[in-house]
Amino acid sequence: MRFLTLPNGLSISRVVLAAPTVWALLHDRAALTIGLFVIVIASDLMDGRIARQRQDVSPIGTLLDHGSDAVFVVALCAAGAWLALLPIALPVLIACAFVQYAFDSRGLGGKPRGSWLGRWNGIAYFTIVGLLIAVHHLATNAMLDSALYGLGWLLAVTTVMSIVLRTLRL
Repeated sequence: MRFLTLPNGLSISRVVLAAPTVWALLHDRAALTIGLFVIVIASDLMDGRIARQRQDVSPIGTLLDHGSDAVFVVALCAAGAWLALLPIALPVLIACAFVQYAFDSRGLGGKPRGSWLGRWNGIAYFTIVGLLIAVHHLATNAMLDSALYGLGWLLAVTTVMSIVLRTLRL
């Protein structure tokens, strides 16, 4: 099995782009933040599709894909917490959920096991990062800031629910 594949490279790109995206967000570089976020989303949409087309799907590739997503969203949600736009609990819980997912997968012989709530949370993590970028750079006002913060807590609750459901499934 080859580790250095195009899909894995696309996944790794999200880890590499996390720090510059956080920097751009915190330094009010709207165009750069948005551009990097679009690249990250494109890489996430393409890596699985390419892996399936090339028959490069593997447990390590799946774990790398989800791990890269986790690094990116945790970093951006932590930046959102630094800006007081998201609760600090959110990036902490996302990291905990991924660690649990990784250990759970290891216990299953390296075969990641997803869940319906985990899948929806994964989509919601990228959605809240997109909303964070939009609110911070394009439409900041007290009402939107509060709404984003509340959505962050809602996502924190569904993340805890996902952790509990995964634990009960063991």
